[in-house]
Amino acid sequence: MSEPITPEAPVTTDPIEAEGTKPDAAEGLGEGGVKALAAEREARKASDKLATDLAQKLKAFEDRDKTDAERQSEETETLRRENAELKSGALRSTVAATKGVPAALLSGSTQAELEASADALIAFRGDKSSTPLLVPTEGKSPSKQTSSESEFVGALFSSGD
Repeated sequence: MSEPITPEAPVTTDPIEAEGTKPDAAEGLGEGGVKALAAEREARKASDKLATDLAQKLKAFEDRDKTDAERQSEETETLRRENAELKSGALRSTVAATKGVPAALLSGSTQAELEASADALIAFRGDKSSTPLLVPTEGKSPSKQTSSESEFVGALFSSGD
């Protein structure tokens, strides 16, 4: 029997464990709290290791009756699927960068479909440069020059009378 395929290690979502630093909250726990926290972390590491070992054993059990050709076929299919996903993501990113639209909003699987989707998004967004922004007091200067901050604030709030 050949070696079983090793599954990925469990992903750690604990930022403290991922950084390898002591938490600020642990300082206020006292000696008993710190010991309990350390014990909990050790238990978690042990359970993660056990889960990984059991996953490997399960995979080996499932693969025990498969021939080498079947295992290679599964691995080839997995690699092909991953390759297709990566190529699709790269194409999507290229079209998004070229057209100036977010890649997440594009739909389609071929370059032509992605470009058509990008063109539709651009048409939906419209040409922003054709609509000028209107500023009601553009080109006008204030009628009264203020010399101090208090006069400025007074003029600011009294102009609405």
